[in-house]
Amino acid sequence: MLLRLRETGKEPKGRQIVAQIRRLIQRGHLKAGERLPSTRRLAEQLGLHRGTVASAYQELWALGWLDLRPGVQPRVRLREALVESCREEGGAFPWTERLALPLRLRIPAAQRPLDAGTISFLDFSMDPRLMPVEPFARSLRAVVRREGTEALSYGDPQGQPGLRACLAQRLGQHGVRIRPEEVLITHGAQQALDLALRGLARPGDAVVVESPTYNQMLSLLELHGLRALAMPEGPRGVDLPALETLIQKERPVLLYLMPSFQNPTGRCLDQAARETLLALCEQQALPILEDGFTEEMKYFGRPILPMKSMDRTGLVLYAGTFSKVLFPGLRLGWLAGARPCVEALAAIRRTGELGPSPLLQDALEDFLRKGHYDQHLARLHRRFRRRMETAHAALRRELDPAHVSWEAPSGGYLLWLEVRGLPDGFDLEGRLRRFGVAVRGGDAFFPEPPKGRHFLRLSISNLDEEEIAEGVARLGRGLRALLAEAGS
Repeated sequence: MLLRLRETGKEPKGRQIVAQIRRLIQRGHLKAGERLPSTRRLAEQLGLHRGTVASAYQELWALGWLDLRPGVQPRVRLREALVESCREEGGAFPWTERLALPLRLRIPAAQRPLDAGTISFLDFSMDPRLMPVEPFARSLRAVVRREGTEALSYGDPQGQPGLRACLAQRLGQHGVRIRPEEVLITHGAQQALDLALRGLARPGDAVVVESPTYNQMLSLLELHGLRALAMPEGPRGVDLPALETLIQKERPVLLYLMPSFQNPTGRCLDQAARETLLALCEQQALPILEDGFTEEMKYFGRPILPMKSMDRTGLVLYAGTFSKVLFPGLRLGWLAGARPCVEALAAIRRTGELGPSPLLQDALEDFLRKGHYDQHLARLHRRFRRRMETAHAALRRELDPAHVSWEAPSGGYLLWLEVRGLPDGFDLEGRLRRFGVAVRGGDAFFPEPPKGRHFLRLSISNLDEEEIAEGVARLGRGLRALLAEAGS
């Protein structure tokens, strides 16, 4: 298979690979069932990073052109050949060619079904065993009795006034001085991030992000045609002089970060780092989008106040959600910031939809005001303190520090591991599934995956102590076997 990649132009090498292999299949040069080179071999032929080829193959699989199976060379998919013959006869509309999905949105590896008995560190939703279902159900029933059909109408496009007032009061407990009219209720934090990008950026603009960072934010940036600029890091955290140079050179429109229990690393920025970063952004007139998605899940040590609590100029937009602490299907979050910005983003939101359910918002307000949320939060702190302690003990017991390192987060649900001693392009996430454990590989969280380094993200949000201990034991067995195999 001969591919000719252009060195000039704006089209990434991965997309060139996708386009050329697709044309070879369409023109009959690659037949149904025919094998393609392995990712390693094709990467060597083209002089590319193996991850670039692997991503291209994943996109071709998602679009229906290839069959991919662990340990087996990729093959041209028979079904796609049949579809092509139907197209020639006018029987099938070529949707896969018309859909303008970014590459990150076309990689469904994380959605592959798990084998029975697999212990999964993938899920980042609340453990159903800990959900306060009955108290919330009582709040729902109370709202329906009290409000009747009013709770089933459209409601306020910016969010129910009662919930916004309740949120403003709650944020005040975290040092954030905000008025109800400066709060926009959203469908979770994800919509808050999307609205901020839609309101503040235009295609081609740049946004500064941590590296690694929240993978769905990287997908949003690509979807909106925006450039992700990795925040420069030094030995003690953010390299402020380098960041200032980057801002002056690239003129980004926004800086996005999770200062507390960052996804994927679980790290927290200390108070001094938050203050200096805020001061730099004020000096450079660069807005900050602060993602506080698990701000209240600190169960070790003293809490650090959000960056929004230090904001004196209205520079910071503060996003949050109840989905990661209550129910993932609740889909209620918020965006808090200066009133002109919040009102503009509310207007943008109204062009696509009229806002979250008033019934759910009113029920959440009732749930908050009756103290159920604080009781639930205290319970979660006790449970996850034990779960995280179990995870640390298991990691120390099962993993070799010569090959695996990690940091101990002070809250949240995430653990970030670096694995050393594996070759570049090694499919650690896929290979570990053979050992009955599912983890998230680190490449998806970087604007540009680092060459020669391997990371794993573990989420304990859906696992109890026994499941965590057994899952880490399987992870340890898998890593020992894969490291031995790589070294042989």
